[in-house]
Amino acid sequence: MYTKDMVEVRIHGRGGQGAVLAASLAAEVAFRSGYYPQAFPFFGAEKRGAPVAAFLRYSSSLLMPRCRIYEPFCVVLFDTKSLPPEIVLDGLKEKGKLLLNTAGENVSYWRKAAGERKLYVVDASHIAVDCGLISSGMPLVSSVMLGALVKILDLTSLEVLQETLQGKISQFEKENIECARQGYEEVKEVFQDAVF
Repeated sequence: MYTKDMVEVRIHGRGGQGAVLAASLAAEVAFRSGYYPQAFPFFGAEKRGAPVAAFLRYSSSLLMPRCRIYEPFCVVLFDTKSLPPEIVLDGLKEKGKLLLNTAGENVSYWRKAAGERKLYVVDASHIAVDCGLISSGMPLVSSVMLGALVKILDLTSLEVLQETLQGKISQFEKENIECARQGYEEVKEVFQDAVF
């Protein structure tokens, strides 16, 4: 019924980290790359620090489901301390991808929990802090995670990603574009036999 190239992504974050913004911008990147995208949030309490889920779906066909994503191909986690693996990995396809914001802590734990799925990591918090993207003491990691997501999905080139961000974020545009570039370039796959 739906095309085989449909990709579904679930993003977990906390209010204020930019998970919803990242999903919306990823949808625009997908559109600029010739896909038909959808991006939508799911909120509990709408306040800073509360758990947030955002969803991205794109396909070469307009014909796509219009519902939450329960079996994503990719899951993105903005904060590895916010949710346990059983919630994060719930429904993630066996050949799916997991993207974590981590400086390296708990990577072996997540590698084991991910099983046969591909695991990718990027130190988005450190990159955001280095670029000066901090609000209320919390690193704003959305652009870094967006860059990493675009890279691991092989969605488009770095140039298209950077063009998409131009004019979209009124404050700190230059810093956000730089963060996206670093996320795109610094995301790494953690292989099954990796030693920590």
